[in-house]
Amino acid sequence: MFRQKTKCAFTFATFALFALLAGSAHAGQVLAVGTEFANVFERSPNGEFTGLGADIIRMLARQNGDEVKFEIYPWARAQWMVEHEQAQILIGPYKTVEREAKYGFAKRAFYRDVMALYIRKGSDVSWDGNYASLPGQRLGVINGWVYGQQFESLRSGIKPVIANTLTNGLNMLMAKRVDFLATNMRNTEATMKTMGISDEMQMIEPFMDMQDGYLAYCKSIACEQLRLRYDELYEQLRDGGVLQLMARRLGVRLPP
Repeated sequence: MFRQKTKCAFTFATFALFALLAGSAHAGQVLAVGTEFANVFERSPNGEFTGLGADIIRMLARQNGDEVKFEIYPWARAQWMVEHEQAQILIGPYKTVEREAKYGFAKRAFYRDVMALYIRKGSDVSWDGNYASLPGQRLGVINGWVYGQQFESLRSGIKPVIANTLTNGLNMLMAKRVDFLATNMRNTEATMKTMGISDEMQMIEPFMDMQDGYLAYCKSIACEQLRLRYDELYEQLRDGGVLQLMARRLGVRLPP
Protein backbone atom coordinates (compact mmCIF):
# COMPACT_ATOMS: atom_id res chain seq x y z
CA MET A 1 0.00 0.00 0.00
CA PHE A 2 2.79 2.40 0.96
CA ARG A 3 4.66 1.55 -2.24
CA GLN A 4 1.51 2.22 -4.31
CA LYS A 5 0.96 5.61 -2.68
CA THR A 6 4.61 6.48 -3.18
CA LYS A 7 4.36 5.49 -6.83
CA CYS A 8 1.23 7.62 -7.30
CA ALA A 9 2.87 10.60 -5.59
CA PHE A 10 5.97 10.18 -7.75
CA THR A 11 3.85 9.96 -10.90
CA PHE A 12 1.90 13.10 -9.96
CA ALA A 13 5.08 15.02 -9.12
CA THR A 14 6.65 13.94 -12.40
CA PHE A 15 3.58 15.05 -14.33
CA ALA A 16 3.51 18.41 -12.55
CA LEU A 17 7.21 18.97 -13.25
CA PHE A 18 6.72 18.04 -16.91
CA ALA A 19 3.83 20.48 -17.20
CA LEU A 20 5.91 23.21 -15.60
CA LEU A 21 8.85 22.60 -17.91
CA ALA A 22 6.61 22.40 -20.95
CA GLY A 23 5.02 25.75 -20.04
CA SER A 24 8.44 27.33 -19.52
CA ALA A 25 9.71 26.02 -22.84
CA HIS A 26 6.67 27.50 -24.61
CA ALA A 27 7.18 30.96 -23.13
CA GLY A 28 9.66 33.03 -25.12
CA GLN A 29 12.38 35.38 -23.91
CA VAL A 30 12.04 38.72 -25.71
CA LEU A 31 14.57 41.56 -25.54
CA ALA A 32 13.25 44.88 -26.88
CA VAL A 33 15.70 47.75 -27.32
CA GLY A 34 15.66 51.34 -28.46
CA THR A 35 16.74 54.81 -27.49
CA GLU A 36 14.92 57.54 -25.55
CA PHE A 37 11.87 58.56 -27.63
CA ALA A 38 9.54 60.88 -25.73
CA ASN A 39 6.26 59.13 -24.84
CA VAL A 40 7.23 56.17 -27.05
CA PHE A 41 10.12 54.59 -25.12
CA GLU A 42 11.63 56.10 -21.99
CA ARG A 43 13.02 55.14 -18.60
CA SER A 44 11.67 56.84 -15.50
CA PRO A 45 13.91 57.90 -12.59
CA ASN A 46 12.85 54.77 -10.68
CA GLY A 47 14.06 52.56 -13.55
CA GLU A 48 10.66 51.69 -15.03
CA PHE A 49 10.41 51.54 -18.83
CA THR A 50 7.49 53.62 -20.04
CA GLY A 51 5.95 54.94 -23.25
CA LEU A 52 3.54 53.62 -25.85
CA GLY A 53 6.08 51.24 -27.39
CA ALA A 54 6.92 49.63 -24.06
CA ASP A 55 3.25 49.39 -23.07
CA ILE A 56 2.29 47.74 -26.36
CA ILE A 57 5.10 45.18 -26.18
CA ARG A 58 4.20 44.31 -22.58
CA MET A 59 0.61 43.62 -23.59
CA LEU A 60 1.61 41.57 -26.64
CA ALA A 61 4.13 39.57 -24.61
CA ARG A 62 1.61 38.92 -21.85
CA GLN A 63 -0.95 37.67 -24.36
CA ASN A 64 1.64 35.40 -25.96
CA GLY A 65 3.04 34.08 -22.67
CA ASP A 66 6.46 35.68 -23.25
CA GLU A 67 8.87 37.19 -20.76
CA VAL A 68 10.03 40.59 -21.97
CA LYS A 69 13.04 42.69 -21.01
CA PHE A 70 13.77 46.25 -22.12
CA GLU A 71 17.05 48.13 -22.53
CA ILE A 72 17.88 51.66 -23.72
CA TYR A 73 21.02 52.25 -25.80
CA PRO A 74 22.33 54.89 -28.21
CA TRP A 75 20.24 54.60 -31.37
CA ALA A 76 23.04 53.22 -33.56
CA ARG A 77 23.82 50.54 -30.96
CA ALA A 78 20.18 49.51 -30.59
CA GLN A 79 19.81 49.15 -34.37
CA TRP A 80 23.00 47.08 -34.55
CA MET A 81 21.80 44.72 -31.82
CA VAL A 82 18.58 43.86 -33.63
CA GLU A 83 20.28 43.60 -37.01
CA HIS A 84 22.77 41.11 -35.51
CA GLU A 85 20.10 39.18 -33.57
CA GLN A 86 21.31 40.20 -30.13
CA ALA A 87 17.82 41.57 -29.46
CA GLN A 88 14.48 40.62 -30.96
CA ILE A 89 12.66 43.96 -31.25
CA LEU A 90 13.73 47.51 -32.13
CA ILE A 91 11.27 50.08 -30.77
CA GLY A 92 10.17 52.95 -32.96
CA PRO A 93 12.18 53.09 -36.21
CA TYR A 94 10.77 54.79 -39.27
CA LYS A 95 10.62 52.51 -42.30
CA THR A 96 13.12 52.91 -45.16
CA VAL A 97 14.22 50.61 -47.98
CA GLU A 98 17.63 50.26 -46.33
CA ARG A 99 16.10 49.30 -43.00
CA GLU A 100 13.68 46.83 -44.56
CA ALA A 101 16.72 44.87 -45.72
CA LYS A 102 17.90 44.61 -42.09
CA TYR A 103 14.67 44.15 -40.13
CA GLY A 104 11.24 42.64 -40.39
CA PHE A 105 8.80 45.50 -39.84
CA ALA A 106 5.45 45.08 -38.12
CA LYS A 107 2.43 45.13 -40.40
CA ARG A 108 1.20 48.41 -38.92
CA ALA A 109 2.96 51.47 -37.54
CA PHE A 110 2.06 52.32 -33.95
CA TYR A 111 2.74 56.08 -33.94
CA ARG A 112 3.06 59.00 -36.34
CA ASP A 113 5.51 61.88 -36.12
CA VAL A 114 5.39 65.33 -37.65
CA MET A 115 8.83 66.21 -39.02
CA ALA A 116 9.55 69.92 -38.84
CA LEU A 117 12.22 72.60 -38.76
CA TYR A 118 12.99 74.54 -35.59
CA ILE A 119 14.72 77.91 -35.40
CA ARG A 120 15.72 80.37 -32.68
CA LYS A 121 12.99 82.84 -31.82
CA GLY A 122 13.78 86.19 -33.40
CA SER A 123 15.85 84.60 -36.17
CA ASP A 124 15.32 86.07 -39.64
CA VAL A 125 15.68 82.74 -41.48
CA SER A 126 12.62 81.26 -43.17
CA TRP A 127 11.43 78.10 -44.91
CA ASP A 128 8.92 77.92 -47.76
CA GLY A 129 8.78 74.14 -48.08
CA ASN A 130 11.15 74.10 -51.04
CA TYR A 131 14.06 71.73 -50.39
CA ALA A 132 16.01 73.36 -53.21
CA SER A 133 16.45 76.40 -50.95
CA LEU A 134 18.26 74.40 -48.24
CA PRO A 135 21.70 73.83 -49.83
CA GLY A 136 24.05 76.44 -48.40
CA GLN A 137 21.94 76.85 -45.26
CA ARG A 138 23.28 75.69 -41.90
CA LEU A 139 20.83 72.88 -41.25
CA GLY A 140 21.29 70.47 -38.35
CA VAL A 141 20.02 66.88 -38.39
CA ILE A 142 20.18 64.11 -35.80
CA ASN A 143 22.54 61.21 -36.44
CA GLY A 144 20.65 58.08 -37.53
CA TRP A 145 17.31 59.83 -38.07
CA VAL A 146 15.47 59.85 -41.39
CA TYR A 147 13.29 62.74 -42.49
CA GLY A 148 11.15 61.50 -45.34
CA GLN A 149 11.79 60.38 -48.90
CA GLN A 150 12.11 63.85 -50.42
CA PHE A 151 14.68 65.08 -47.92
CA GLU A 152 16.68 61.84 -47.99
CA SER A 153 16.91 61.92 -51.80
CA LEU A 154 18.46 65.41 -51.58
CA ARG A 155 20.53 64.92 -48.41
CA SER A 156 23.91 64.74 -50.16
CA GLY A 157 23.28 68.09 -51.85
CA ILE A 158 21.94 69.74 -48.70
CA LYS A 159 25.05 68.70 -46.71
CA PRO A 160 23.47 68.96 -43.25
CA VAL A 161 25.44 69.33 -40.02
CA ILE A 162 25.22 66.13 -37.94
CA ALA A 163 24.30 66.27 -34.25
CA ASN A 164 24.84 63.12 -32.20
CA THR A 165 21.64 63.55 -30.18
CA LEU A 166 18.57 65.77 -30.15
CA THR A 167 19.85 67.55 -27.04
CA ASN A 168 23.15 68.15 -28.82
CA GLY A 169 21.28 69.49 -31.85
CA LEU A 170 19.23 71.92 -29.75
CA ASN A 171 22.40 73.13 -28.04
CA MET A 172 23.96 73.70 -31.48
CA LEU A 173 20.91 75.73 -32.48
CA MET A 174 21.10 77.76 -29.27
CA ALA A 175 24.81 78.41 -29.84
CA LYS A 176 24.12 79.56 -33.44
CA ARG A 177 26.22 76.77 -34.92
CA VAL A 178 23.20 75.93 -37.09
CA ASP A 179 20.25 78.09 -38.19
CA PHE A 180 17.71 75.27 -38.59
CA LEU A 181 17.28 71.98 -36.77
CA ALA A 182 15.34 69.22 -38.53
CA THR A 183 13.59 67.04 -35.99
CA ASN A 184 10.16 65.80 -34.92
CA MET A 185 7.64 67.65 -32.80
CA ARG A 186 7.00 64.87 -30.27
CA ASN A 187 10.61 64.46 -29.16
CA THR A 188 11.54 68.10 -29.53
CA GLU A 189 8.72 69.64 -27.51
CA ALA A 190 9.43 67.24 -24.62
CA THR A 191 13.20 67.77 -24.77
CA MET A 192 12.92 71.57 -24.92
CA LYS A 193 10.67 71.49 -21.87
CA THR A 194 13.23 69.39 -19.99
CA MET A 195 16.03 71.76 -21.04
CA GLY A 196 13.98 74.83 -20.12
CA ILE A 197 14.32 76.43 -23.57
CA SER A 198 10.75 76.20 -24.91
CA ASP A 199 10.44 80.00 -24.97
CA GLU A 200 13.64 80.38 -26.97
CA MET A 201 12.81 78.11 -29.93
CA GLN A 202 9.99 77.87 -32.41
CA MET A 203 8.78 75.43 -35.00
CA ILE A 204 8.19 76.85 -38.46
CA GLU A 205 5.81 75.68 -41.17
CA PRO A 206 5.25 74.08 -43.58
CA PHE A 207 6.05 70.70 -42.07
CA MET A 208 8.82 68.70 -43.69
CA ASP A 209 6.95 65.39 -43.73
CA MET A 210 5.05 62.80 -41.72
CA GLN A 211 6.89 59.69 -40.55
CA ASP A 212 5.38 56.53 -39.09
CA GLY A 213 7.19 54.55 -36.38
CA TYR A 214 7.11 50.76 -36.10
CA LEU A 215 8.21 47.78 -34.11
CA ALA A 216 11.00 46.14 -36.14
CA TYR A 217 12.18 42.57 -35.61
CA CYS A 218 15.43 40.74 -36.26
CA LYS A 219 15.55 38.60 -39.40
CA SER A 220 15.83 35.14 -37.81
CA ILE A 221 13.12 32.52 -38.31
CA ALA A 222 12.15 32.79 -34.64
CA CYS A 223 11.82 36.58 -34.94
CA GLU A 224 9.67 36.23 -38.03
CA GLN A 225 7.34 33.88 -36.15
CA LEU A 226 7.25 36.36 -33.27
CA ARG A 227 6.45 39.22 -35.64
CA LEU A 228 3.54 37.36 -37.22
CA ARG A 229 2.09 36.46 -33.83
CA TYR A 230 2.51 39.98 -32.43
CA ASP A 231 0.96 41.45 -35.59
CA GLU A 232 -2.08 39.28 -34.96
CA LEU A 233 -2.30 40.33 -31.30
CA TYR A 234 -1.76 43.99 -32.22
CA GLU A 235 -4.84 43.89 -34.45
CA GLN A 236 -6.86 42.74 -31.46
CA LEU A 237 -5.60 45.71 -29.40
CA ARG A 238 -6.43 48.08 -32.22
CA ASP A 239 -9.87 46.66 -32.99
CA GLY A 240 -10.83 46.59 -29.32
CA GLY A 241 -10.06 50.28 -28.80
CA VAL A 242 -7.36 49.62 -26.18
CA LEU A 243 -4.59 51.08 -28.35
CA GLN A 244 -6.47 54.33 -28.90
CA LEU A 245 -6.92 54.81 -25.15
CA MET A 246 -3.23 54.13 -24.50
CA ALA A 247 -2.12 56.61 -27.17
CA ARG A 248 -4.51 59.31 -25.98
CA ARG A 249 -3.26 58.98 -22.41
CA LEU A 250 0.34 59.50 -23.57
CA GLY A 251 -0.40 62.19 -26.15
CA VAL A 252 0.97 60.11 -29.04
CA ARG A 253 -0.47 60.49 -32.54
CA LEU A 254 -1.68 57.21 -34.11
CA PRO A 255 -1.55 56.51 -37.86
CA PRO A 256 -5.01 56.11 -39.45
